[in-house]
Amino acid sequence: MITVTTVSDAEGKILHFSVEGHSGFADSGSDIVCAAVSSTLWMMINGIEKQNLAQLSYEERDGFVDCTVSANRKSGADVLLSSFVMFIEELSGQYGDYLKLVQK
Repeated sequence: MITVTTVSDAEGKILHFSVEGHSGFADSGSDIVCAAVSSTLWMMINGIEKQNLAQLSYEERDGFVDCTVSANRKSGADVLLSSFVMFIEELSGQYGDYLKLVQK
């Protein structure tokens, strides 16, 4: 199972997130849940970095990404972060046996 965990401040701004695990929906290379999560995750990270919307500090390895988002950021970073969470919410509704969202 893939677990996506977000940590937000009192205003609801995401300060930290992690994505951990493998979905187990299908074999590697054919796993649509993994592909959906991975592509959306990297679209968000690349969008924030390439558009200089916030400073990101992250660690990455097989089946794991852990990221801290700077508090000093442009509103576009929050749009991308919240869009990522909304997508994960929708996807976990359809594939709940393979994907879980934890919001703190």
